[in-house]
Amino acid sequence: MRISLRIFGIILICFWSCKNPNDKTESITDQKVAILLNSEQNKWLEENYGLKKWTPTGKDLNIVQEVLDKAIHNKEFDFLKKPTKQSVEKYYRQYIPYINENGERIIEINAFCEILENPPENRINEWTKLDWRTEYVIVDDGGDCYWQITINLDTKKYNNLMVNGEA
Repeated sequence: MRISLRIFGIILICFWSCKNPNDKTESITDQKVAILLNSEQNKWLEENYGLKKWTPTGKDLNIVQEVLDKAIHNKEFDFLKKPTKQSVEKYYRQYIPYINENGERIIEINAFCEILENPPENRINEWTKLDWRTEYVIVDDGGDCYWQITINLDTKKYNNLMVNGEA
C-alpha cells in the first residue's frame, strides 16, 4: 500500500512539474468573455469581406491580454475613470476572430458594461436578457459603456479603438 501511494505521488509530481507556468489558460473560462464563432457578425464579415473565422486557443487569448495591457499602458483607455486592467476586465467582452486579407489572425473585441434586454414581442411577455454569448451586441450611443478594439495577434498590435458617443 505504501509503495502504491509513493508511486502515485511521484506520478502526480511529474505531471504537476511538467505544466508550463507561462501557459495561462484561465482567460478561456473568464465569465465576461464570449468567443463568437457563429454569430450574425461572423456571417456578415464573411459575406461582405470574405473574412473566415478561426478558433483561438488559450495562448491566443493570452496574446490578446498582452496587447490590451499595452493599450492600457499607452493610455488608450483614458475614457475610463480608472484605466487599469481590472477596469477593462469589468466589461462583458465579445471576441470575434477572423483571418484578414493578409492571412493574419485578428480578434475584434466588442465590449459593454451591462447585458441588454430584448423588448417583449407583445404586451403579455416580459423583457428578456439578450444572449450576449451568441448574439453580437450592437448599440447606438451609450458612451463609454460601449467600446470596440481590433487586435492583430500576429503583429501583436491594436487599432480601431472606438468608444460609443452620447445621445
